[in-house]
Amino acid sequence: MTAALTPHRAPLKVLHLASFVGNLGDNAMHDGEYRTRAADLPFALDHCPCEVRQFIHWRERAFDAAFLAEANRADLVVIGGFSLFQLWRETTVSGTYLEATPELFAAIRRPILFHGLGCDATRGVSPLAVERSRAFLDALLAMDHCRFSLRNDGSVDLIRDHLGAAYADAMAIVPDGGLFAEPATGAVPGLAEGSRFIAINLAGDMPDKRYAGAGGEDLTKAFAADVAAGLNALLTADETLICVFVPHIYSDFGPIGAVLDALDDRLRRERVVVAGLAQGEGGWAPTFDLYRRAEAVVAMRYHACLASMGFGTPVFAVATHHKIAGQFAAYGLGARCHDWREGTDLSPLFAELARDLADPAPVRQRLGDIRASERAVLKRYHADLAGWLAGQVEGLL
Repeated sequence: MTAALTPHRAPLKVLHLASFVGNLGDNAMHDGEYRTRAADLPFALDHCPCEVRQFIHWRERAFDAAFLAEANRADLVVIGGFSLFQLWRETTVSGTYLEATPELFAAIRRPILFHGLGCDATRGVSPLAVERSRAFLDALLAMDHCRFSLRNDGSVDLIRDHLGAAYADAMAIVPDGGLFAEPATGAVPGLAEGSRFIAINLAGDMPDKRYAGAGGEDLTKAFAADVAAGLNALLTADETLICVFVPHIYSDFGPIGAVLDALDDRLRRERVVVAGLAQGEGGWAPTFDLYRRAEAVVAMRYHACLASMGFGTPVFAVATHHKIAGQFAAYGLGARCHDWREGTDLSPLFAELARDLADPAPVRQRLGDIRASERAVLKRYHADLAGWLAGQVEGLL
């Protein structure tokens, strides 16, 4: 049980363990989460970011006594959203993304919300990771101050198939906050006010999974040629249209450059803009505002797709990660998600994109309906969450 806290009039102090300087989609997700919590919960929250990369990638910190003390100084600990369950990971004691034991979470005397988690099987499924993840969940699900939810991108199916139905059923399914992000508007050099443009988001991380052939050969140039062919046809047919490439992280400039190499020279010099990149809280809004302003979006990254849906912008996915296909399927939009692998032809995607540009109203209405439905789901979840927190924090309501 958590320790009783003093009745609150001031906002609850939230220690939020997540990625804040990963790719820009993480920041859009946090924006949507914070906004919807503020709108729905009957008490205020003051989120304090705690960068998860300090513990995993940079190894500057550990889940030790210092972290425990930090957690216990907060009123609430929120973990996520990120892919906590990485079914291939054998390098952590928990079998998850975090090098942390159940004993750590037992010692945190505050409610812990594991929120909007994902399950990743892009690098396979390890029996050892599965065994450790089950043991980790067995311990934490038995703690009444811990609560779990999964994002609705198909992660629950992976949990059910590989960890077991009991684990899947113990976690609520929630829409990702990126669907409700609201970026501020900002100017983009080279893009005049009122310009008609499509936004193209290409992902450059995990090239060994996204762009590898059956024999391991690098297919980046083949992918780039496929995208360039579609853009050449689209931009030639519509002389009023501009193409804006939208990176979310440094590695995205790799496939962007490859497509530019393959694109018609006049088009790439006169009809293309490459948006800038500023990582973190200061950079996400002007990037995601492009998805809101675009006539249509073609995207590889999860939050580029999801935010575009939330804005009502016609969006097509180029899927090289299972969570993209899972999210589109969850919303009945599977036909708008195009897998890319060796031998794939993306010309049908660009033909469908041209039809959306000619008549965007039906898909905009459909996306608006999806957002409204998911907002209602989230309101119900937040009402349940408020009741749980009221039982954890004395004097909260």
